[in-house]
Amino acid sequence: MKLDHIAFAVWDLSKAANFWGDLMQGEYRQGDADWRGFAFLQFAFAGGRVEVLAPGSDPAGFVVKFLQRFGEGVHHITFMVDDLRAEVDRVRASGHRTFGEDYADPQWMEAFFAVDLAGNRVLIQLAQSDLTNEEQDEAFGRTPLGAVLELAAQRPDLR
Repeated sequence: MKLDHIAFAVWDLSKAANFWGDLMQGEYRQGDADWRGFAFLQFAFAGGRVEVLAPGSDPAGFVVKFLQRFGEGVHHITFMVDDLRAEVDRVRASGHRTFGEDYADPQWMEAFFAVDLAGNRVLIQLAQSDLTNEEQDEAFGRTPLGAVLELAAQRPDLR
């Protein structure tokens, strides 16, 4: 199991991009202003990545619901695994309920479960891919950062 990324949910994608890209000097690797109804950016750092999620075209999407319920902050932590089905079985055997399982695309398979750690709800994403991070960047498209931010700024305010 390898830590892949930590994702943050935010209302303002541009503000988050300035922080993670400019101030923290993360290397922009991939992003989209409307990937399956939400916007995202990924920044690479030595040892892992930070992902930023923001509302996209779906006003009832999971990012909007999360932000309305919990506010801005950590959305999930992703771990890459070699055998997703085996890890899901192991997590279930430990008493956790998994959800959002998707095994359809070998380039990105995933499952989620939530845990309560010291009174804080933490969403864990387990993922398996037959691609390296660099191959994922190419496969999932690498829209220029400025274009992602410009398109994301055009969405209506969903707050």
